[in-house]
Amino acid sequence: MRLPIRYKIILPFAVLLVFVGVVGTGVATARLTSAASAEFDASLLHSSLLANQALAQLEADRVAQLRAAANTVGVGDAVAAGDRAALTRLLTPIAANAEPANLEIQILDANAGQMVGIHGAPAGPDIAAIPAGATAFREIPAVANVLAGRSDALGERYLFIFGSVVGPTVYWVGPVRDNLGDIVGAVLIGQQLAEIAQSLPGSAFYDRSGHLMASSVPTPAPLASSTLDQITPQNSVRFNDAVAGHTYGSLFSEWTMRGTSLGYLAVQASADQLESSIVQVRLILTIVFTAAGLLTLLVGGVTASLLTRPIDLLVRSMRLISAGDLHHRAAVTSKDEVGFLAQTFNEMAASLESTTVELEATYFASMEALARAIDARDPSTFGHSERVAAISVQIADEMGVSGADREALRRGALLHDIGKIGIEDRVLRKPGPLSAEEASDMQEHPRIGHEMLKGLRFLEPSLPGVLHHHERWDGGGYPVGLSGPQIPLAVRILTVADVFDAMTSDRPYRAELSVEAATRAIRHDAGIRFDPEVVSAFLKRRDGIVSILQKMRGGTPSAQSAEAA
Repeated sequence: MRLPIRYKIILPFAVLLVFVGVVGTGVATARLTSAASAEFDASLLHSSLLANQALAQLEADRVAQLRAAANTVGVGDAVAAGDRAALTRLLTPIAANAEPANLEIQILDANAGQMVGIHGAPAGPDIAAIPAGATAFREIPAVANVLAGRSDALGERYLFIFGSVVGPTVYWVGPVRDNLGDIVGAVLIGQQLAEIAQSLPGSAFYDRSGHLMASSVPTPAPLASSTLDQITPQNSVRFNDAVAGHTYGSLFSEWTMRGTSLGYLAVQASADQLESSIVQVRLILTIVFTAAGLLTLLVGGVTASLLTRPIDLLVRSMRLISAGDLHHRAAVTSKDEVGFLAQTFNEMAASLESTTVELEATYFASMEALARAIDARDPSTFGHSERVAAISVQIADEMGVSGADREALRRGALLHDIGKIGIEDRVLRKPGPLSAEEASDMQEHPRIGHEMLKGLRFLEPSLPGVLHHHERWDGGGYPVGLSGPQIPLAVRILTVADVFDAMTSDRPYRAELSVEAATRAIRHDAGIRFDPEVVSAFLKRRDGIVSILQKMRGGTPSAQSAEAA
């Protein structure tokens, strides 16, 4: 039996609508769910970073108080003489002025015997009664190191956790010296871990075995032994936990102070709103797609009965779109239903083209996130690619590069070091010069990055920056050995930006250069390593570039001398 043409037209649209409705709803829901989850995860990560920053500031404050107590005039002589009264008189003002008010100050003699204990309190310092011969801290390795005059990479002050009837207390310990510089005792500054946790909302502290020590949340997440193995200094662990019908998201990271791993730090937030939003999004999308499908089928049924010859033109346009020509639009030859259908088809094509552009942007964002993660493998290169992109855009603006070429340069700068994903950490983070074999491995990262990205058509204009950003103007670079104008202009710009940021940043094998020293080095290599015209454009924009780098790094570039560098 032969089907009428209107059914032949309606049937494909019906199938398409079902497909778009089911798949579109699934894809859109997945995308929105992923975006909401990513936002929640980013919020947790931000809270974790703030908590670690707060801990770093707390440590700096305690070390400053420790130094003040140890360096108070007369303390060294009083310890050497065993004069407890003098120590009490000298240290009570420090305890009274301490922030927070309930810090603890302990003075030990050269044998780790407790001499004076002062406990801060809102009403004023409390002089603790210490039993004769008390040596509670004698077996603590950190105390022994201080009294023996030992120092580590962070100096002669140490940190440890000590349990007591009031709960775990974090102590900072440093030496007390007499007028001759000899160590005659030690001073301890202590703060209860529970108080530290209360100062960090949504936080919980665990020991190295995963046991909870202190928390500022009513329902701290348990830390299973299987989770401990996954937490490293470079890797945090995120999971959800349901308690009493509520869902909480927790992010566990390693808790390190003064170079010592003390346990684990968790930040927690409620995920109830996230779960509710996902359910609502799914319901709304289902209703919208169902309504749109029913409406389109109704309109298509009425319109299909009036279609004759113009349908061939529309089918031809559909074939062009499906072949990949997303810029093509169907000709609107009338103002009747056929013309409306053609116009609707054009809107669909425009939407598809827009969606394709968005997908490309999403894919690029994933590549950019990967490049940032690679930068973050080494703290000295964290944010490097973003800064190189910002510098490159400034130089490009000075040289009149705009439009698609400017965007291709920016993307190439963001992804130029993505090939370092194939380089081992022992090479990337080596503090000294690389061996010949290691240098050869490192020189492979442009090719690795190029091989990773060369199949992505929308990134093709940016690939030269990934492959050739280590070429030199005089032809002495790698991996190909291009020279002079053979090197694309965008690559020449990226090279200057890459070197300037690298020189003004700390590296494991050298300290950062000052801005002036780095500028002199780039000016010196104009015509040797760099394109002179690019160097000239860089020098004109240098002050603006330095200002941008200050904002991106959150501080002021180092003013170290070139000689020191």
